[in-house]
Amino acid sequence: MNETNTVQPAVRRRSLWSGPLILVLIFLLVVVVLAFFFRVSKVEVINASEYTDEEIIEASGIEEGVNLFFVDRFKAASMIFSDLPYMDTVSIRRQIPGKIVIQAEGSAPVASILVDGEYWLIDRRGKMLGAVSISDASGYPEVRDLVTVTAIEGTDMVVDERNALRLESLAAILTPLKAEGMLPYVQWISVKDPDDPCIRIDGRLTAYLGTAEAMDYKIALLRDVTEKLSTDDRGTLYFAGGNVWNYSPD
Repeated sequence: MNETNTVQPAVRRRSLWSGPLILVLIFLLVVVVLAFFFRVSKVEVINASEYTDEEIIEASGIEEGVNLFFVDRFKAASMIFSDLPYMDTVSIRRQIPGKIVIQAEGSAPVASILVDGEYWLIDRRGKMLGAVSISDASGYPEVRDLVTVTAIEGTDMVVDERNALRLESLAAILTPLKAEGMLPYVQWISVKDPDDPCIRIDGRLTAYLGTAEAMDYKIALLRDVTEKLSTDDRGTLYFAGGNVWNYSPD
C-alpha cells in the first residue's frame, strides 16, 4: 500500500509595510513635503491694466509664506474683480517651487450710459465701471434706449427681459467699433431696435447696422465708406447686404 505524502503550502506572513498601509504613509509624506517645502516666495504680476502691481497683489489676498498648493486661485481672482472694477480678465497660476503668477488685463471704457441721472462708463462687454461727470462722459459714445435694472461698480450690466436683446446688440457693436478705431467719432449708439441698431458718426452721418450677423465685417466696411465721403456730406447710411452700404444724403 502506497502512502501519499501531502505537502502543506507554506504560510507567508503579510508584511506590515505592504498594501494600503504603505499607500497611506506615502500620502502623508507627500502632504508633509507640500506643507513645508512649497511655500509662496514671490507673487509676480503680468500687468496690462491701469492698476499697479501692488494694488493687484493686495486685492488678491495672496501672501508670501502660504502654501503654494493651498492658494485658492478662484477666490483670489474673484477678490481682484470685486476690489478693482476696471479689471477685465484675470488668470492665476502656480509655478513650482514657490511662485504665483497673476496675469491681469484691464477693462477699457468704451461708452457711457445714463442711469438715474448719472452717467456711467461701461466696457465693451457691458461691465459698469463707475459714475463720472458729464464732461468725462462726453468723451465716449452715449448708449441710448437701453434701461438698466441696477448699476453696481465692477459688475456686468443688469437688464430686464425686455432689454436683454438690446444689451446683446450693444455688445456686438462695441467690440468692432473699438477694433476699427471708430469710437472717437461716434456720438451715440441707439439699440431701440436690436435687429437694426444705429450710430451717429461725426455729428453728420447716421448709420443703420442691421442684425448682429457679421457685425465685424459690416463695421469694417462702414469705416471705409465714411472715409471716402466728404466732410461736408450729411445723411443716412443703410447696410444693404453683401459688401454694399447705401447712402442717402439729407
